[in-house]
This record gives sequence, structure tokens and C-alpha cells, in this order.
Amino acid sequence: MASINNPPDIKWIKEKTMVSDYNISEHIIRYFLAKKITIQEIQEAIASGRIIEIHTHRENEVSVLVLGYSGEKPIHVMCAEDQHGRLLILFAYVPSEPMWKNPENRIKPEVDVYNKNVNKCFFCGGIVKPFKEGSFDYRLEGKLYVVKDIPSGLCVQCGEKYITAKASKKINDMIEKGKFHGTEEVFVLKYE
Repeated sequence: MASINNPPDIKWIKEKTMVSDYNISEHIIRYFLAKKITIQEIQEAIASGRIIEIHTHRENEVSVLVLGYSGEKPIHVMCAEDQHGRLLILFAYVPSEPMWKNPENRIKPEVDVYNKNVNKCFFCGGIVKPFKEGSFDYRLEGKLYVVKDIPSGLCVQCGEKYITAKASKKINDMIEKGKFHGTEEVFVLKYE
């Protein structure tokens, strides 16, 4: 397994991608649904890519940020090695402001990201900014619930959303008491 002293290298990542020996995270599915990125674009970006950053996570786990292109479209792909030696694609996105000046260079934050007043994303290390009208979906006992207009934090890099303990307790209470505002049509894909 990769470590900070031995992060995955680009040759290994490209080889694993070529033979489809990888798994993707739920973050990637969100981007598919939003039609922001495709698996073909991710594969092309990795095939043309190079590592531009190495990130450490809890317990010295490591991931690498690959910059590659699908045609003229720059794409960042965060990759890691899982405990079974497979490639794990954590997320992929088109680099843009407010995090990236250009595909290779981050914009330096106006505030110290290590300051207690600035939250960093647990998953990618991006800055989490306040987001006033977030929407979340939850599953409870096989039912899908959509909760709208929650004051939350949004990672400007990977899109992960965060809510406070107070908000999560209020949401849970509303679900348990059946205080629903209405229903909406949901599009369902069934993998067959």
C-alpha cells in the first residue's frame, strides 16, 4: 500500500486505468449526474496526466493529484491505492477559481488555511466556504429524503458538504416526526 514515502506513481496509475483495475468514489457519480465530467474524460486525463501534488491523510494514507487533459479540457483526478492494491479514484473535476489560478497553480488563500476560523475539507483539503442554500439527500429505512435550504459548508474543490450538529439534529427530528414540505419526482437508474 502507498505511503507518504512511497506514493502511487503515474506509471502505476496509468497501467491500472488502462486495464480498468480501479474503483471510483461517490463523488465521481455526482459529477456524472451533473454532466460535469465523464469516465472517458477521466481516463483520457489520466492517460495524458502527470502528478502535480501529493496529499497525506489520516494514518499516513496518501493520495496524488493528477493533472491531465481530455482534448483541451484540463482535469484534476485525485488517486490513491486501496488496501488491496487497486487504484481508487477519489474525485475528478475541472480546476477553476476560487481554488485554481490555472490548471497547475493554486490561488493562495487570502487567509491562513491553518487558522481556526477556516475549515478544510477532510477528504481533499480544499477550503470549506459557507453555503446558505445547500441541499442534502438522506436514506432512512430504504426511503430517500431530500432536505433543502440548509445553511452548510461546501468544499470549493471537491463539492463535499458539511452541516453543523445542530442542523443535523433538527433534520433528523423533522424526519422522525414526518414534517415534510412536499414531494418531488426522482429519477432512478437501475444498474442491470
